[in-house]
Amino acid sequence: MNKKVCYSFVFLFFVWMMVIPPAEADIENGWYITGISYEKQFMVGTETVFYVGVVDAKTKTGQIGALDSTSPVTGAVVSAVFTKDQEKKEVTLTHDQNGEYKGQVLLPDSGEWIVSIKATDDHHKSDLFTAIKVTESETEGLPFLIILLGFATLAVVTFIYRTRRAKTR
Repeated sequence: MNKKVCYSFVFLFFVWMMVIPPAEADIENGWYITGISYEKQFMVGTETVFYVGVVDAKTKTGQIGALDSTSPVTGAVVSAVFTKDQEKKEVTLTHDQNGEYKGQVLLPDSGEWIVSIKATDDHHKSDLFTAIKVTESETEGLPFLIILLGFATLAVVTFIYRTRRAKTR
């Protein structure tokens, strides 16, 4: 690389760093949904228990992005809407403990579902959108496998019986 190009690049980088303000977290005073969690993977046709956390965030005075403290929200109305194509499942969650809300949902199709979570009261509103993956039940092919193994066992036993019978004649 020639020196002129190198010095130009360094100069442009320096100017860019001086002009672009430092990034801060987009946090202000208010409610925040911390996310969705679940004990086991979402599976087709299986009711899944999931949890949503809601906190009240306080920032340091005059400093957007400088978090001072958080406290759990216990009096929110929390709902979740699961959507995939034309399918839609709505769930109202109940407060479980320390700002954690609990819900149950049974999803009919595998694939990616979009979850829209809302936490509200008379003065606050917080939204969170996220995607979850729903998988096929692991036991869906189990009956077929058991029947197949039964036939295979029957075929092996029949083969052994006929072979031994033929040798004794």
